[in-house]
Amino acid sequence: MTVKFLSLAVKGLKQALRDRRSLFFLLLFPVVFMIIFAFAFGSPSSLGTGTTPHKIAVINLDRGATASINNTDLHINAGANFTALLENVTYEGTNTHMFTLTNASADQAQTLLKSRGLDAAITIPENFSQAVVSLSNASARTEATSDIGLQVINASSAQAAALSAQLPTNATLPRPSNVTAQVTVEGDTGSAAFGAAQGLIFNVLQQYESQIQATASRQVDATLGQNQSQLNGNYISAAVEPLTGARSFTYFDYQAPGLIVFALLLQVSSVAQDLARETDSGTLTRLKLSNMRSFDLLFGTLLTWIIIAVVQILLLFGVAVALGFQWSGGANSIELAVFIGIIGGIASISLGLLLAAFARNERQAAQLGVLIAVPVSFLTGAFFPLPSEPLGTAFGTTFQVYDLLPWTQVADAIRQVLVFGSSFSDVAIYVGFAIVLTAILFIVGVISYSRVRLRAE
Repeated sequence: MTVKFLSLAVKGLKQALRDRRSLFFLLLFPVVFMIIFAFAFGSPSSLGTGTTPHKIAVINLDRGATASINNTDLHINAGANFTALLENVTYEGTNTHMFTLTNASADQAQTLLKSRGLDAAITIPENFSQAVVSLSNASARTEATSDIGLQVINASSAQAAALSAQLPTNATLPRPSNVTAQVTVEGDTGSAAFGAAQGLIFNVLQQYESQIQATASRQVDATLGQNQSQLNGNYISAAVEPLTGARSFTYFDYQAPGLIVFALLLQVSSVAQDLARETDSGTLTRLKLSNMRSFDLLFGTLLTWIIIAVVQILLLFGVAVALGFQWSGGANSIELAVFIGIIGGIASISLGLLLAAFARNERQAAQLGVLIAVPVSFLTGAFFPLPSEPLGTAFGTTFQVYDLLPWTQVADAIRQVLVFGSSFSDVAIYVGFAIVLTAILFIVGVISYSRVRLRAE
């Protein structure tokens, strides 16, 4: 009995080892998921906390102002100073910078915020320096008044009379103007990364304001010999501005377009399995003996799955709306999303052709399809935002490593169209790259399948 048991066990192991592709799928598929989830959620920064730099853009509109420093009039640009502070500030007890600044115009920042290429965008108003000068003057005036009053109070009556004659009048004290400035922090209010970034930005702005007040107070104290820091005034404020089109944005709104792309990626397994079944059943051999051309089979397959892709997009969109997804742009957005989705569907069909060319049978084709399609769906940002892994900059846009996947471009474009109501011109760069990448994949898939499966025997 024991010998038979061991013999059967050895037999089973040998069979498993012979089917290396199935064994690979069984053992390494969970490993791939483990790596992806560690990549996405393995650091505190993935939850919006930790010490990872936040990607921000600063649009400095400040025109500068003239300030009196040590009895000398100097032109300052407080907006530039605050930008430098943001660039250099680090997390407490570390050398890690809080922020990574990206050079971007207001329009570019909008695009990056919509694709979550930025955590936040800061707009410094034109009168920021004027407000800073007013804050400094108000602090100096308050401090001087306080110091002079203390000197008079603490002196004897004779000393007070002599001292009062020497003290400056109100006319010589700094005169703050009634100028206030509001710094705007714009971002996706449904993003945990934005929530963490805007909190840090507010804190840095408050520290900057305190430094201005403290510097003005120290200058007065050095002259009058007192140490009475009086911090006052609300000359500088900050406000959160939700990203355009994201006023009722939820995390599901971010995920819904990604789930549509995930459905399109599942076609990879279905297409590969369907074509492999044609080979296993002998149907492909009979078709090759007929008058069928390679074009007929490939175009017929392409047309079939494009129709299925359109049905998938519309079905999932309807379900998403029923579950609370709110889209912008009306019917035009839906039509544009379907067009972009078809590009993603063609990319999936192309990859399915490539897998069907080399899969030994229907089962392996299905397994390979799932093994590739599911991890790729994570790398497209379909389920969660991906960390920054810049590959380079082109056409004023920074591209990440995973942007080499056509589905990433499709996911970004559909998300911008449905969530933010973007027009075709807004997503043209994503659509253009998706078409180029899909065309390359389609050519490789068609050539591979034609040479391996459709050549004459």
